[in-house]
Amino acid sequence: MTALSANPNTTLANVEVPWQQSILQGTSAYYSELAVKGVLRPAWADFVSRLPTTGLSDHLDSKLNALAKQIRDNGITYNVYADHAQGTSRPWSLDLLPFIIDQADWAVLQTGIAQRARLLNAMMADVYGKRELLSKGLLPADLVYGHSGYLPQMQGTEPPNKVWLHMVAFDLGRSPDGKWWVITHRMQAPSGLGYALENRLSISRSFTRGFREMHIQHLAGFYRDYIDGIRRLSPKGDSARIALLTPGPYNETYFEHTYLARYLGISLVEGSDLTVRNNNVFLKTVNGLEPIDGLIRRTDDQWLDPLELREDSQLGVPGLLQAIRTGGVVMANMPGSGWLESPAIHGFMPGLGEHFLQEDLLLPSVPSWWCGESPAWAQASERLNNLVIKSTGPNRRGRTMDSIMGSELDEIEKRAWLSKISQRPSQYTLQELIPLSRVPIWTGAGGIEERAMMLRLFAVTDGQGNYTVMPGGLTRVAGDQHGIVSMQKGGTSLDTWVRSGEPVERTTNLKEKLQAKDLQALRRPVSSRAAEHLFWLGRYTERASFSLRLLLRAQLLLNEEEYLDTTTLGLLHELCGKQGLSTEFDPAEPLTQDELEANILERLWYKTGLDEPAAVGLAGQLNGLANVAGQLRERLSSGHWRLLNDCAKVLIEPEWVRFQRSLPTTSLEQVQLYLLAMHGEQSDHMTRDNGWRFLQLGRQLERLCGACDCLLSLTSMPGRAGEHGLALAIALADSTITYRSRYQHRFEWLPTLDLLIFDEDAPYAIRRILYKLDIVIDRLPGDTSQIRQLFDSVYRNGDMPDGLSLEGLQPPFPADTGRKLRAWLQDLLDTAYKVSDLVGAQYFRLAELPDQVIQGR
Repeated sequence: MTALSANPNTTLANVEVPWQQSILQGTSAYYSELAVKGVLRPAWADFVSRLPTTGLSDHLDSKLNALAKQIRDNGITYNVYADHAQGTSRPWSLDLLPFIIDQADWAVLQTGIAQRARLLNAMMADVYGKRELLSKGLLPADLVYGHSGYLPQMQGTEPPNKVWLHMVAFDLGRSPDGKWWVITHRMQAPSGLGYALENRLSISRSFTRGFREMHIQHLAGFYRDYIDGIRRLSPKGDSARIALLTPGPYNETYFEHTYLARYLGISLVEGSDLTVRNNNVFLKTVNGLEPIDGLIRRTDDQWLDPLELREDSQLGVPGLLQAIRTGGVVMANMPGSGWLESPAIHGFMPGLGEHFLQEDLLLPSVPSWWCGESPAWAQASERLNNLVIKSTGPNRRGRTMDSIMGSELDEIEKRAWLSKISQRPSQYTLQELIPLSRVPIWTGAGGIEERAMMLRLFAVTDGQGNYTVMPGGLTRVAGDQHGIVSMQKGGTSLDTWVRSGEPVERTTNLKEKLQAKDLQALRRPVSSRAAEHLFWLGRYTERASFSLRLLLRAQLLLNEEEYLDTTTLGLLHELCGKQGLSTEFDPAEPLTQDELEANILERLWYKTGLDEPAAVGLAGQLNGLANVAGQLRERLSSGHWRLLNDCAKVLIEPEWVRFQRSLPTTSLEQVQLYLLAMHGEQSDHMTRDNGWRFLQLGRQLERLCGACDCLLSLTSMPGRAGEHGLALAIALADSTITYRSRYQHRFEWLPTLDLLIFDEDAPYAIRRILYKLDIVIDRLPGDTSQIRQLFDSVYRNGDMPDGLSLEGLQPPFPADTGRKLRAWLQDLLDTAYKVSDLVGAQYFRLAELPDQVIQGR
């Protein structure tokens, strides 16, 4: 494949791409990261020289399609909050082309970001300590104390080594003259670290040659420095147990919380997973309480502790602030930094840098005027057309208004805003509107566009007063050529490449060498919440599989049998009703064959209309399966997650389904393949830890419920079910092949009961299910005596209760035997529900958890 020479004067016209004329001509209205007057900038010339000169459009289109598929398959998502309170999850948006930073630019950015991080940390230490910046008038007191992000509860706190900010994020923009400006600071719960890493892994694979030959700096060392810096500040050092505190799966960046926790090798926890005892933080696990020494938080300040902050918070941990103040846990970042995120701070940064660092800031802040200062308001109000109106801080509900562009206001709107600001000036800040630089993106239609971009860079502390800057970052791009840079408003992202002058050594986030003492400490604990979700993952997987077998058999009976006898039709309806696949069976008003088919079909699909009811039946079970799995992202393999995603999509109702009169065999068989693959993932590809045991417990309990329900319906039918009914029961136990190969006979009562109840090898036989339950209960952690006592009351070491035996069930057996059989099946079913409740009370609901603390980590 022919490539362009690495000529710094390579022009866009040399490349066979329908470039936009505006890119070729250039403009002084913004800084182009790609080219100057039709000539590629050196970094881009180097990148383009490693692309094919012929068929380039098709080449890049192919890579873009592969990238989109990879994002979908890996379940990389971003939640967009719109009309729905819980948000709408959509695939993460990533463009194919990277943003490339050359060595000269990076030298300025790296030094300037590290300097600014040190300054912000010093400001935090001062405000919650000596308060010199307030007493000397370097910063108006109202700007600190009047901001909801200032927490008086943290006053006087002294964190280890005076490190308040363990990680800081900065949003930067480049003006038309090529100068970088700092636009925002992010300290409370800055997002982007996980997405930046995923972007790097995806794009570096797309351009392996360019990534290697252009000497692009790696990111792994930065993440290692991040976690090492936190451990260095803990009294336990390298053995400190770190966890990532997330608000939960409805947070907009939950995917990256799970991704980051897995990459860093730490536990992902929610507030409900933690408890504070004696000013120390503990993780509630199925083995007891396990100490947590450090928390990387992705929860905003006000939600951290319902005792001292927002009392309505369901995301925090009661007593957490006290644990932080007393040094019981290292919190990254420390609470109380929200006031530093105010846009008003930027107007005071030069003086603060001179005071705390005795240095001029290498990266200037965007010019800003806090309207709470009369001179600043008077000066800025006369040039509103060129400014951006921002709120100084969030309101009492924690919300911040969208930025208002002064240039987009008509005269009436402008006067209204001037009046509004004059009434409460301290609530508003005006900032210079900087025309952002433009980066190239591949549109996927064989062409390139330039769009406005902002660069988010990250700095982390080493725990000793210094900050390391990630040699990369998260580049965000506007959703259209004139839009605002925002992922919430349809923007996209780019991988950020930082060039080095020499070959880059491979780095890793892994420890160099593990000692024997490290091995037990590095075992991942199973939190009570994770155990509960795994338990229900097993139950929903098994329940959906049972429902699917029932639907496939219903499809066969309803579509291929010209006439079903009343008994079989009633049995089918009763079983479907128990699973929520149809309305409940009413013997007084039985449905006809056509009515039952229509009833089942109505409940089959996910509904897409706004006025449609929530998902029920199989779709509802798959929905429950997906929701539970969403809480376990960090514990499921990418293959398992991909199966879940694809399975859920099969039953989204297409328009043509509304006109279909029969159950769709192809769709059901497709779901069956996904569920069978999930069974394989859960049985053979998961570590056999306590979490897996709860998953298996859930599966076997649900399997027992399904088997008992089926047999209760089968043995309760008036006159007993005929051959169709027996075949249905055998199919639900997934044992049709076994029955035919073993008995080589038509379906009869005795062999059916043998296979469904007494068989020790058939996976859905009751004796086999009880045997599996016996094993998994034995291996549950902690004291299982209550669960064992309850289970043993029905298990009897695999023996049948008195008066029941295979010989005694030889037709025609006495009515009393039938009653005993049904009573035993009902007892099994009731016990399964009681065991489920007892397991939940003992392992999952830990409000009254005893002070059992795991030692010797």
